[in-house]
Amino acid sequence: MFNPRAFVSALIAGARRDAAVVFLSIAYLLLAFVILEMAPSTWIGYFFASLMGLVSITALFAAGVRGAYHVLVNRVDRPITAIIRDIRGVSFATATSYVPVAVAQVILTSVFWQWKTRLPAFSWDVTLSDLDRTLHFGWLPWQWLHPVLGYWPVTFLLSMNYSIWFMVMWTFWMTLAFSERPQRTQFLITFALLWILLGSVLATAFASAGPCFFGNLGLGDNPYADLMSYLKAADQRAPILALDVQDLLWKGYAGSGTEMGISAMPSLHNATALLMVLASRGFHPALQWLLRIHFVLIFLGSIHLGWHYAVDAYVSYAATLMIWFGIASGLQSRTRRPHVVLGAPEPLSQAVGPPDSSSVVFARGMNLGMDEPKGGAPGTAS
Repeated sequence: MFNPRAFVSALIAGARRDAAVVFLSIAYLLLAFVILEMAPSTWIGYFFASLMGLVSITALFAAGVRGAYHVLVNRVDRPITAIIRDIRGVSFATATSYVPVAVAQVILTSVFWQWKTRLPAFSWDVTLSDLDRTLHFGWLPWQWLHPVLGYWPVTFLLSMNYSIWFMVMWTFWMTLAFSERPQRTQFLITFALLWILLGSVLATAFASAGPCFFGNLGLGDNPYADLMSYLKAADQRAPILALDVQDLLWKGYAGSGTEMGISAMPSLHNATALLMVLASRGFHPALQWLLRIHFVLIFLGSIHLGWHYAVDAYVSYAATLMIWFGIASGLQSRTRRPHVVLGAPEPLSQAVGPPDSSSVVFARGMNLGMDEPKGGAPGTAS
């Protein structure tokens, strides 16, 4: 039976636990209203579109990951039945406590997509390309890599890895967001700041399209023409999905398709790939190595597929490390001062009554062979 008081108590407990992420999402929304002069009615449409999309993707990915876990690890004969049993085992209080962070992420996503479609005119591509050449001893990074990567099977592999980036990233986000792992808070705050500071603020300051669109901008001699010609030739041997996405993005930018926004500097693909490596502490060693390989392939693919200048990745890495360790330092300082008002919220068990003994299922629901946390409260840094 639905208990309104228990529902509100669980929401408050979750909002207190994830206060930083909730605050960042609201501040980001207000900033968009001011900077972009975004109409609330327009944003509401994006919010519900993002809500439906993320709910659908979350359900699909969670079912896939949990189903794979039951088949490969638990060796069950009926994975769907096992998934249903997992869902029924989640306590009301536990599920409700994760609503604030989920809503905050929907707000972040809805604002980000609007911001990306309203970036200023591209004015940094020549500068970034010249900087790449200077930093790499007179050659462009793709020219250094091409003798090793310029074979269609390798290009196909890099394109496929790049194409699954969102699936990997969002599955990782769910794994930590809907858990009580020690690095959870540090990851969620860093993740939000990457999308706000890198994906919006720096993307506005250094508006650029990327190597794959260099020739479309009318900037004179195109140093990436040979790379794009090679990619089109490789596409005749195996589908290079990056080319299809690039074509879709440019059509949207030119007004002949759905506008989704184009941004090269800095690279969120590279930033989030590094973040997942940093935040994978306590995971199964095999998963940690897979994330490291994914990180390297994302970097190589971002250059070889024409998405990014190498400096896009370098700036992203520097910013990600600064934010990650800066958040860690802040969280450690807070835990050393237990009297501070913004301390950890009271446990849900105290906020809404005795927990269901099966409430831990939700916290472990995304566990795919990962090690259990070695200890520590959910708000402490790794």
